[in-house]
Amino acid sequence: MKEFHALAIEEVEGSIDRLKAEGLLLEEMVSIAEADVLRCRFLGRRINIKIDLAYGAEIDPVDSFSSQEIDEISNLILAKL
Repeated sequence: MKEFHALAIEEVEGSIDRLKAEGLLLEEMVSIAEADVLRCRFLGRRINIKIDLAYGAEIDPVDSFSSQEIDEISNLILAKL
């Protein structure tokens, strides 16, 4: 199984699109110099998923999330590849 940090932007976007029923919604995609950022909501709370060219994908919570919830989100995304 692929690791979360090794995912490409297209893989993350596709998984998010398939996770609407589970409460993960893509609101906006932003490109900054060092990364692409997917601004999302998970069950109403804000998270950013950053895909950095050097470091790979990571989940960056905006609202409060436990480490268990972050792991759940990354596992959901991986399961929908």
